[in-house]
Amino acid sequence: MSMVKDAVESDAEEVGRRRQPLARGVELLTYMIESKQDTHGVRELAGRLGVSPSTAHRLVTDLERLGLVRRAESGTSYRLGLEFLRLAWLTTSRYPVHDLSEGVLRRLVEQTGESAFFSLYSEQRREMMFTLSIESPHPLRYALPLQQWLPLHGGASGLAIFAYLPDAVRREVAAGPLEPLTERTVIEPEKVLERLETVRKEGYAITHGERIEGAVAIAAPVFGPSGEVIGAAGVSIPEARYDAGATESLAFQVRQAAAEITTNIQGRRGDR
Repeated sequence: MSMVKDAVESDAEEVGRRRQPLARGVELLTYMIESKQDTHGVRELAGRLGVSPSTAHRLVTDLERLGLVRRAESGTSYRLGLEFLRLAWLTTSRYPVHDLSEGVLRRLVEQTGESAFFSLYSEQRREMMFTLSIESPHPLRYALPLQQWLPLHGGASGLAIFAYLPDAVRREVAAGPLEPLTERTVIEPEKVLERLETVRKEGYAITHGERIEGAVAIAAPVFGPSGEVIGAAGVSIPEARYDAGATESLAFQVRQAAAEITTNIQGRRGDR
């Protein structure tokens, strides 16, 4: 009787799960987003959700039909889909990371007296975009191009992101072709890779007129919930006002700001 009872209860639980496809779909997406893996098999997803493989397959097939997940190159596993990523970007632009970074950037401007910025990275485009800029009170300052996709190799913000991408991606992007944005832009693949190693070692990137003529920029990476690089924070300084002796202090303040934004995004352990 006990075995029959257990089987009946198990069947009832399975039916209950089938009647909550929306909740299960959200749970599946949440797992894929927070996982450090790029791809997931049906049996893995079934085990995570506590459902049968057939139920997990139905869920992932429904999500695939909506474009929220897609088959990986292997054909036997799944990854987040382009439609999900499109919706994520729309959400970011409307509800953003700005709420988690604006106060930090304003303090950075107060500390340094220079314009501060935040940028986001697109894994699909392998480009970055400045999404927020808090201007310096100085009359001489540079306006950053907001909401425009820009290459990673030409500027401190891009290099701060570039340096923390997976090794294979770094090498593929560095192989180019890379376009010079100014006469100072470094575009030789080996030199680019050497710079990225320096950025990883020091924890920040600094450039002189490589994206905007006459501008010095210092930037540090910002990381997402799973530890992946998602953007950068930093300051932009007119070259005429830049004091090389202040680099160490500025770099420290920029790294602190980027770390604080990372903490805001990831959430402290007690909050998660």
